[in-house]
Amino acid sequence: MKKSFLLLLSFCFINTILAQETPNSINVNGAFEYEIEPTYTSSMIVSLNNVYYDTQTVSLEELIKTYKDKLGQAGLDVSKLKNDPLSYALMGYEKDGVILTFTTDSLEEMQNFLQVRALGVSRSETSMKATLTDSQMADYAQRAYENAKQKAEAIAKKIGRSIGKAVYISDGNNQEINESLYYGNTLKKRTYFLHASFELL
Repeated sequence: MKKSFLLLLSFCFINTILAQETPNSINVNGAFEYEIEPTYTSSMIVSLNNVYYDTQTVSLEELIKTYKDKLGQAGLDVSKLKNDPLSYALMGYEKDGVILTFTTDSLEEMQNFLQVRALGVSRSETSMKATLTDSQMADYAQRAYENAKQKAEAIAKKIGRSIGKAVYISDGNNQEINESLYYGNTLKKRTYFLHASFELL
């Protein structure tokens, strides 16, 4: 009985110490909207598997040449095309083919590229990628923090309190942004989120 009482007393004492060391706090999320400058990449499958007629008379080289000619006619720089034989091999197609990847910083040019049609060509995937610098991340984090602080101040004021210093900040944003490109996902605006806790005075 005495031992149980001592354990209970110790538990209460520890909780009291923790309560003194951990002040009342208010937890909020901050956000800041920014723009990215992405690079767009699209991969096209050029394969005899995509040819359902004249398979005995057409060759892979002819398919590639015809496709490149059409890209050139559309005003696109075919030197930007990169051959990715490993990715095609991993797809397990029975007939010969290649994956041609096109990369550009221009969304308009990517749209033009995607509109070109040719025999034996099908789309694999289209994505966009952007990388934030350390300086950009620090700036966006600061602005998101200011937004979080404003929220905390407004909430505290509503309940007749005020806030003190920040006691906890969590930033889970990635420096690399990789996203699939699809309808409705072409906007360059993104939001930087940050979680912060402030002393509640």
